[in-house]
Amino acid sequence: MRERAARLFNNLPIHRKLLLASFIPLVALIVLSVMTYQSIQTFSQDEEQLDNLYVAQKNAAEYMRLVVDLETGFRGYVLTEQYRYLRPYRVAQEGIDAIGRDLAGRISGDQSDRFKNIQALVVQLVTEKEALIHAIKDGHKQDAFHYMEEGRGRELMVEIRRQMGIFDRFEQQSVAEKLAQLSQDRTSTLFVVLGGGVFTFGLMVGALYLIARSIAAPLLSLATTVGSSPAGLVPAIAVLARTDEIGDLTRVMHDMSTQIRGHLNAMEKSEAALRQLNEHLATSEAKYRGLVDHAPFGIFTTKGMQITFSNRYNQELAGLGPNDPVDPDAFREQIHPEDRDRVLSEFSQAVTQGQSYETVFRFLHKDGSVRKVLSRRLPIDGGDGVSQVYVGFNVDITALEDLQSRLSRAEHLAMLGQVAAGIAHELRNPLVGIGSTASLLLDDFADGDSRRADIDVILKEAKRLDRIVNQIVEYARPRELAPVLFELSGLIAEVVKTLDVPLQAKHLAIQSALSPLADRVHADRDQIKQVLLNVIHNAIDASPMDGAAIDVTAFELSGQERPGIVVLVKDAGVGISSAALPHVFEPFYTTGKRHGTGLGLAICRNIIESHGGDIHMTSEPGKGTSVRIWLPLSQNAQAVKG
Repeated sequence: MRERAARLFNNLPIHRKLLLASFIPLVALIVLSVMTYQSIQTFSQDEEQLDNLYVAQKNAAEYMRLVVDLETGFRGYVLTEQYRYLRPYRVAQEGIDAIGRDLAGRISGDQSDRFKNIQALVVQLVTEKEALIHAIKDGHKQDAFHYMEEGRGRELMVEIRRQMGIFDRFEQQSVAEKLAQLSQDRTSTLFVVLGGGVFTFGLMVGALYLIARSIAAPLLSLATTVGSSPAGLVPAIAVLARTDEIGDLTRVMHDMSTQIRGHLNAMEKSEAALRQLNEHLATSEAKYRGLVDHAPFGIFTTKGMQITFSNRYNQELAGLGPNDPVDPDAFREQIHPEDRDRVLSEFSQAVTQGQSYETVFRFLHKDGSVRKVLSRRLPIDGGDGVSQVYVGFNVDITALEDLQSRLSRAEHLAMLGQVAAGIAHELRNPLVGIGSTASLLLDDFADGDSRRADIDVILKEAKRLDRIVNQIVEYARPRELAPVLFELSGLIAEVVKTLDVPLQAKHLAIQSALSPLADRVHADRDQIKQVLLNVIHNAIDASPMDGAAIDVTAFELSGQERPGIVVLVKDAGVGISSAALPHVFEPFYTTGKRHGTGLGLAICRNIIESHGGDIHMTSEPGKGTSVRIWLPLSQNAQAVKG
């Protein structure tokens, strides 16, 4: 029977279970309220009756006091015959009538009969007193005295007191009984309230228990089953034999878990196949990425104009870190300013037309070094609506260009050496003769002779020709290096001292700043001094009168895997045009110096390159020129053909 009732309750819909579980405590609460109301009503009636008894006792006491006042007032009047003693008598008489009526209305039963007897005695007493008062007024005062002497009034008073004593005892007994009844009713009321509350609470707990057993327990069991399942596994949900929402939920979850387990099994098989495919793909990708990353030339891809991939060699070729993230703006900034606009414009046009693009341009590194590259970019079909994709290859031709330049310069210098030797042989003897003859002629003329000026011109031009021949021979001859370890700061100080006259003439100053690591140099001191003299002298010539100071700085910078230093000479002079800048290191090229032969910078480049270094010049017209010299920190004694 119990199991059947539980089964019927479980099969009820949840909202009906909740209504039923709420209805039972509600009915109990209503019954409890009715019982409590009745108990409170009984208790209230007991309190009213008790109040009535208290008032009756009070009125009885007041009634007896008024009777005494009546007797006292009568006696005072008899003895004094003064009407002022008669007034209390009248007041007591009126009070006795009023309180007697009230008291008669509050009592019942035997007490009512007793009080009627008392009232009869009081009426008799009052009647006798009234007769005696009229006798006194009529002049028969002796009747009142005889009444008092015989003690007839006293006998009535004694009887009245006795009757009132009996009345009071019965009233006190009634009060005691009513107090006992009131206490019993209070206890009954508390029992009803507390007992009914406990009973109602029990019914509520029972209802909650039924709900918990019917609803919460299956849900908790279901949550435990799901929560205790190992990670990655879908638990098997048992179907409950119920027709309510919980049963429907278990059936739905059972079907879902069955389907999910089937899908997971299929996914595990697909994941295993995908993992194997990814392993093959990762192996293949690592192999080809290794080939691309370690290729001896730059490989990159672009989407439109934006670089999307660059291998390590291409990063290094552009002067960026091999592990730096690919940044299109950084690549654009690394293109040499003189080539940037041309390359971007031409490549943009090629992208617009979907054509391949090939060019030669330079990357300018942050340390000032330049890498010349041959770049070829081929379009790849990206499909409709997709930006044109290009794959590009950058080949470093810097060494090739330098080699070709050195070879061309070597051939040129070899031929120039032969020519210089012939020129020196053919010109020096006549120049010696011309100079000697002009000196003799100069001695023959007086100091004031106008022909001495012509002879001076002949001597100066002969000396200039001799100097030009010497510079040509100096430029073309093989250089023998005599490297020594010296302090660069001291050498710069000597050069500044040597050039003190032109510096003072233009009111210029030299500001030098050398890194401690760049102060010790192993090189041919005299030849490096010749280079610094030429470069700083050119800076003085280019600077305006009272111009900005010429900056000479030196710092350590490794190049081509060799430790070295950079010497930077910067002026704020007139600058060199972009058309003339590529030719400044060519022999016999001058930018307008009146007394120059155009061999100074060419000789400087020969000296620097014979030390295994390089020299570059950058300039901006109207803002100044910078000459950058890189030298290795150590040299081996060698003969290098300049």
